[in-house]
Amino acid sequence: MRRTLISLGSIAAAGMLAFAGTQSAFAASGTLVVNGTEYQDPAAGCYAAGDEGAQVDNLTDSNAEVFADAACAQGPVGVIDAGGSGDVPPGGSIKLS
Repeated sequence: MRRTLISLGSIAAAGMLAFAGTQSAFAASGTLVVNGTEYQDPAAGCYAAGDEGAQVDNLTDSNAEVFADAACAQGPVGVIDAGGSGDVPPGGSIKLS
């Protein structure tokens, strides 16, 4: 009986790990709109705003951090909440994690 429970526990744990691994490719569910360009279920990472800056509509379920540089290294200097909108300064970027 004990061996059966241990085996079932191991199988359940492996199943949860496999499921968790499939979710890590995406940072958020929904749409991230950067200057009119839509990213459906955007991947985790840094999105550069460009020399002109960017208008961001964060229609995802995750917050987006705003950075002062294009590499998401200096900051963050602000946050665009899930479901919110905001601006990214020229040369800046946003990061979803």
